[in-house]
Amino acid sequence: MARYARFYINPLAITAIALLMFLGGVWIWLPAGLYATGIALFDKFFPYDLDEDPYAHPWVLDVGLYLSAPTAVLWYFAILWTAGSGSHDALGAGAFIAERTGIDVIAARNATGWYHYALMCVTMLVPAAAAAGIAGHELTHRTARPLDLWLGRLSMAIFWGIAFPIEHVYGHHSYVGTPKDPATAARGDSLYRHLPKSMYRTVVNAWEIESDRLAKIGAPFLSPKNALLRAGLVSVSFSALAYYLAGPLGLFFHLVMSVNAKVALEALNYVQHYGLVRVSSDPVQPRHSWNCNHMVSGVFTLNLTRHSHHHADAQIYFQDLATFSEQPEMPGGLMTAYLASYFPWVWRKKIAPKLLVWDREQADAREYALIREANAKSGWPELAASVASQAA
Repeated sequence: MARYARFYINPLAITAIALLMFLGGVWIWLPAGLYATGIALFDKFFPYDLDEDPYAHPWVLDVGLYLSAPTAVLWYFAILWTAGSGSHDALGAGAFIAERTGIDVIAARNATGWYHYALMCVTMLVPAAAAAGIAGHELTHRTARPLDLWLGRLSMAIFWGIAFPIEHVYGHHSYVGTPKDPATAARGDSLYRHLPKSMYRTVVNAWEIESDRLAKIGAPFLSPKNALLRAGLVSVSFSALAYYLAGPLGLFFHLVMSVNAKVALEALNYVQHYGLVRVSSDPVQPRHSWNCNHMVSGVFTLNLTRHSHHHADAQIYFQDLATFSEQPEMPGGLMTAYLASYFPWVWRKKIAPKLLVWDREQADAREYALIREANAKSGWPELAASVASQAA
């Protein structure tokens, strides 16, 4: 039972974060901050998860996935409620809580200083992705199951995740390791240099992919069959609802959290593919992704840590992903690597030695020319020790 229950921890954690936000003060940001740092910390104390036994009742795991949408909506509403002031009480939630708990949450919210809201906008980076992005990612890969695909795209559209579900499934998994891939950061690029390029390329690729699909079925771009437009309507509706429930500040917080969700997802991609190269005509192989078998990160990301197998076969459900422990491993576990990526000097110190190992042990000789070019453009002198440079 514990094998199944562990994958319910994340929606329960996001639900707890959302409910605690009604208490105001430090509660609007501290639980979210502990969420991310706690995952990284506990990764150090738990053993690697090498369990590959099949699950006899996969529907139990599906229920956990389907909870992603209502969990994201609850978190969305909690953010909007905190945007209120004075006697404003969106949908009467504050009165409902006070009546049943005796806690005057409206007074607590009104006493919350501005700096708490500033900290909330920072610490919500990881929960923003976890609320809908992680489960949404898994569901959008289930292209053979219309309900799953619809629910995944809906979950991500709540926070303006319009282009990502299309580009990721039909673009990224084909382009990974090449310049056309938005998620593969070039060697030497900090997260902050990578993000604008990644966001732009994601939109361009999604536009191209959806335009080609519509052309094949004989539908115009401006039609109900356009998945980008349908997702866009969902996003606009949630932004409009944010304004209706909490005014300009509610709309502002919704847009901030939407940006946070996008940044967090792109940062995860950043650490999972950083600096790896592939000859574009060659098939994608497990070695073209950084892998990770840390137990706690795996539980909270639905085995997104087992990224090598995910890219070897994108249709495999998360519970069936193999460990591929012989594949290149990201530094320190997924959440540790993710947090390090926000500090370019720390990330460089961690990833440069890993790149040299990948060049020596994983790269194909046909990729050496790409490696030499990438190393030269990076401006990192330490990469001059690459086996690719010595083989030139």
